[in-house]
Amino acid sequence: MKSIFFGILFLTISFAGPVSFYGELKVRPNTPFIDGAKTKARAQVRGVSFGWSNTGWESESFYNASAVERMAHDWKAELVRASYGSTRLQFSDPDAVANRERIETIVEAAIANDIFVIIDWHSHSAQNELAQAMDFFAYMAEKYGEYDNVIFELYNEPLSVDWEVIKSYSEQIIPLIREHSDNLILVGTPFYSQKIQEVIGKKIRDANIAYVVHFYAASHNVDSWRDNMNSAINDTIPLFITEYGTTSADGGCSPIAYGDCSTDHYNTHNTERSDAWHAYMDSRKISSVAWNINDKYEGSAFFGAVPIRGGGAFDQSLPENWSDTTKMTESGKYIFKKLNEYYKTVPWNPDVVHIKNAKNKYPVPQGTSYELYTLQGKLISTPSKNGVYILRQNGVAKITILMQ
Repeated sequence: MKSIFFGILFLTISFAGPVSFYGELKVRPNTPFIDGAKTKARAQVRGVSFGWSNTGWESESFYNASAVERMAHDWKAELVRASYGSTRLQFSDPDAVANRERIETIVEAAIANDIFVIIDWHSHSAQNELAQAMDFFAYMAEKYGEYDNVIFELYNEPLSVDWEVIKSYSEQIIPLIREHSDNLILVGTPFYSQKIQEVIGKKIRDANIAYVVHFYAASHNVDSWRDNMNSAINDTIPLFITEYGTTSADGGCSPIAYGDCSTDHYNTHNTERSDAWHAYMDSRKISSVAWNINDKYEGSAFFGAVPIRGGGAFDQSLPENWSDTTKMTESGKYIFKKLNEYYKTVPWNPDVVHIKNAKNKYPVPQGTSYELYTLQGKLISTPSKNGVYILRQNGVAKITILMQ
C-alpha cells in the first residue's frame, strides 16, 4: 500500500451546539421521522431531565443556569427537560409564579447554551388540571415559541387514563401553542407513557406532533416492548423518549429515604438492559432524555445523596465538580459516560470532520481510503463505517491518501 501526501486541510473550529446545527425539530410529513429543519435529515438528540420543580422539593436547588451549562458542557447533553411540577394553583398564586420562574430559568439557560429544552407539564393527572395547563402553555408559547430550542411536552405520565381522554386534553392545548409556535409538541401515552400501541390509528391531527414513551431498564426489557414500538413506527407514529432510567421503575426508591418504599431498589442500575435500550433507540434514531439531575438517595438520581443516620432525612448538595464520577450513582456514571461517548460522533460536534468536506476541496481517485493526521504527523483517525472522522488536535489536519 503506497502512502501519498495529498494536501493540507485547514479547519476553522467554532462552538456551535445542536440547535444551530439542526434548527427546529420537525416531523417529516407522513413518516415517523423527526428531522432538523436546517439539515433536512433525521435528527437524534440525547439529554437529561430535571426532577420536579415544585417549591421545597429536593430538585428545586438544581433549577439554575449553572446546572444547564454543566450538563451541556461537561455531560454533553443536547437537550434538557424542565419538569414543571403541576399544581391546581391559580396562575398568579405566588407558589405557581415561583415554580414557573424556575422553568423559565432552565429555558433561557438552554437557549444561551444552544441546546434543546423540553417544557414539560409534569403530571399524572393533567386532564384534571386543564385550566392551569392551558394558562401555562399559552404563556410559555407566547414567550418562547419563536425559539428553535423549545419543545412542548403536554402530559408527562398519564396513569389509568384512556388515550381518548389524553387526546381530548391535548387537542384543547395545542391550538394555544399554535397561536405562537409551530415547534415540536410531545404528547404522553397511557399507563405511565408505556402503551404507545393505543395511539395506532388514532393520531392527533397536527403536522408536528410526536408521542412519548417512558421506560426504566431494570424493570422494562426492550425485547418485550420492541413489537409495540415497531408497530407504532410502522403506523408513521414518531416516538420521543422523554424519560428513561437505568434502574427499577420506581426510580431506584429506597426505604432508607422514603417510608413508602416496600423494597430497597437503590442499587438496581442495569447496564446490560440499558445498553440494549440504547442500541434499539440508535437503530431507530429515537431521541431520549435520562432521569434525573438530582442529589437524592434514589438510584436514578445522578448524584445520590448520603442518608443521615436514623432514616428518613438525607444530605443534599450541588456537586462541586459535575464531572467527578466518584460523586455519582451507578446510573449517573452510566449516563455521564454514555452522553460523552455519543458526543464523539454527533454531527454538530466541531471536532468531527466528514471526509466529504475534504473531497469537495481535493478531488481524489476512486478506490482510495483515507487517514487523518495532525500537521505534527500524529494519526488522528482511520475511517469509520459511517465515514465520520474524529479530529482531536487544534482543528488542523493533513490528509494522507492511501493508494490501494
